[in-house]
Amino acid sequence: MNYKEIVKKYAETVVSVGLNVQPDQTVVVTADIDAIDFVREVTKAAYEKGAREVIQKLTDGPSSQMKFEYAPIEVFEHIPQYRIDETNDFVQNKVAHLRVYSQTPELLKDADPKKIAAQAKALGEANKDFSRAVGRYDFSWCIVGFPNDKWGELVFPELKGEDAKLKLLEAMIKAVRVDQDDPVAAWKLHNETLNKKAQQLNEKAYDKLHYKSSTTDVEIGLTKGHVWLGASAINSDGVEIQVNMPTEEVFTSPDYRRVNGVIGNTRPLAYQGAIIDDFKLTFKDGVVTDFEAGVGYDVLKNMLNNDEGARRLGEIALVPDDSPISNSGILYYNTLYDENASCHVALGRSFPNAIKDGKSLSKEELMDKGLNQSMIHVDFMMGGSDLSIDGIKEDGTVEPVFRDGNWVI
Repeated sequence: MNYKEIVKKYAETVVSVGLNVQPDQTVVVTADIDAIDFVREVTKAAYEKGAREVIQKLTDGPSSQMKFEYAPIEVFEHIPQYRIDETNDFVQNKVAHLRVYSQTPELLKDADPKKIAAQAKALGEANKDFSRAVGRYDFSWCIVGFPNDKWGELVFPELKGEDAKLKLLEAMIKAVRVDQDDPVAAWKLHNETLNKKAQQLNEKAYDKLHYKSSTTDVEIGLTKGHVWLGASAINSDGVEIQVNMPTEEVFTSPDYRRVNGVIGNTRPLAYQGAIIDDFKLTFKDGVVTDFEAGVGYDVLKNMLNNDEGARRLGEIALVPDDSPISNSGILYYNTLYDENASCHVALGRSFPNAIKDGKSLSKEELMDKGLNQSMIHVDFMMGGSDLSIDGIKEDGTVEPVFRDGNWVI
C-alpha cells in the first residue's frame, strides 16, 4: 500500500473499531495540524458510516510552545467558561470523541514546569465532569496516534524528516493491526484473547498482588469486588468501542489505600510535553511518601502535588514482555504506545467500572470502596523481562501470575 492507502485504511479501522460510529452521531476529532491527512480520512470515513457532523478541533505544536514562552502563568491557571460549557454539552449529547496524538513528545521540554503544572491542574478541574463520563463510558471515545517528522526523528534518530515519519507510521500501523488483511477481524480475535485473560483474573479474586523486579518491590491491594477488564468496552448505549489503539493490557483499579513499597519506571514518561525518566516512587499505606527522578524532577514534583489523589494509584495494568510493541524494540516516547510494551500503573483517577456496580456509585461511595477520585490520571511503565508478580488471596495463598515478565496463568 502507498501512503494514501495506508492512511485511508487506518482511518476506516479507527472509525469502525475504535469509535464504532453510529448513524446520526456527532463526532469530534481533536488532533495536531500535523495529522491533517489522517483527520480528513477519519472525517470522510465517519460521514460514510452515517455521522451527522464531524467537528475538527486542531492544535499546533509551535504555537503551543509560544504560549508557554510568552503567556503569563495566570493564563494557564484558568480555563474559560465557554470551553467548559462546550465540553459539557458534548457529554450531554453523547458526542463521540477521537483524540489523535501527533505532537512531539518533547514539545515543552524547555517550558516552565510551574506553567505545565498549572495547566494540568486547571484542565483537571475544568474537565472533571467530562473525565467522570469518560470513565463510565457514557459516550464513545478512542485515542490513537499519527506521526510527524519531529516525533519520527526522536524515535528513529538515524532518519530525517519524511523518512522518519513514514518509518514511525509503519510501526504504528503494525501496532494497531492495520497491516493485516482484515483489521476488524484481527481486533475481534485480539479482544477475545484479552477478555479471556481478564476473566481468569476475575475468577482468581486475589486480595493483592506482589510485584518484584530489579527496579520494583511493591504490594498493591485490590478492592473488594474489583473487576479486571480487557481491551474493548461497552458504552452506555450498548455499543462496543476500542478506547485505546493499540492495546495489549488487562487492567483494574487497585485499593488506593493499600500500596506499600517501591515502584521504579522502566520507560520514559512523556507528560504534558515534558519527559520524566529514571524515577522511583516510595509508597506507604497508599501514599507516595518519597520520590526521585534523574530527568524531569520538577515536573514530577508538580504532578504529584496536583491534588491529594495524585500521590495514590488509580490503575494497574498487566502486559506481557512478549507483546508486539515490546518485541519491536521501539521506544515511542508516548504512553499510548509504550504502556503496551510493559506492565504499568497509573497515578490518579480510578475507573468506576473496575469495581462491581461502580458506574452507579457516587464519588464518595467510590472513595469509600478504595477507588481514587483524583483529577489526573497518568500512566507510567514499570514492567520488563525480569518482573515477577504473585497473586495473594485473602487466606494467604500465593500463586504466580507473571514470571520473567510474562503470563504463567
